[in-house]
Amino acid sequence: MSDFTHPNPTPWGYIVDAETIPDLITAEEFNAFTGSKFSGDARISANIPSATASIRNFCGWHIAPSLTCGMVYRVADLRDAFVGRDLLIQLPATFVTGISKVILNAVLDPETGNYVGDVADEFDLNQSGLLRIYDVNVTSRKSRIFIKYQAGLPLNNIGAVKEIAANRITHAVTSSYGVMSEAAGGNSVTYAASWAGNTSSGSLPDDTREVLGPYRCRGVF
Repeated sequence: MSDFTHPNPTPWGYIVDAETIPDLITAEEFNAFTGSKFSGDARISANIPSATASIRNFCGWHIAPSLTCGMVYRVADLRDAFVGRDLLIQLPATFVTGISKVILNAVLDPETGNYVGDVADEFDLNQSGLLRIYDVNVTSRKSRIFIKYQAGLPLNNIGAVKEIAANRITHAVTSSYGVMSEAAGGNSVTYAASWAGNTSSGSLPDDTREVLGPYRCRGVF
């Protein structure tokens, strides 16, 4: 049986064992954050995916939920990551909860869909995703290293991230695209234009980026 029943590639270079990755917030949770002020507005569901994508892309990984992940490295790309015979790898995740497999000189078995090769048993890991593999022996610079790991937070344990997503969706729903002001009958109204005012669900202002700092991968700029 394959290591990954549903191998789903991500924008960050690794695969996850999931058919789809759920959004960071649901319409029901958004309504709870906003007191159902926008209940029934179709724009809520339309803006959830873009708010989710902007947060995840800024952080450099999926954040939540906790998923089985797989990453394949080429030794030629890791030449600056060797410390003596040890290898330091920063996995594209944080809140890494475990490593289930490290395969050196990895080759994909087409019959099983698994990577086979030399199993590395000596390694250390911290939750930020920094992995140290001891006494690495690779056959050539063309060799590959396969790492199977668990990373991500439970969806019910990312309240701050959900609040940020709800905030970005609220901005998108309450902003009027392209209209800055209008006047009628002696009364004038001014609108905040999403693209001009940086308030679309996919944009992240500086204060939001600061809140997301603890969820961001090392090496993501």
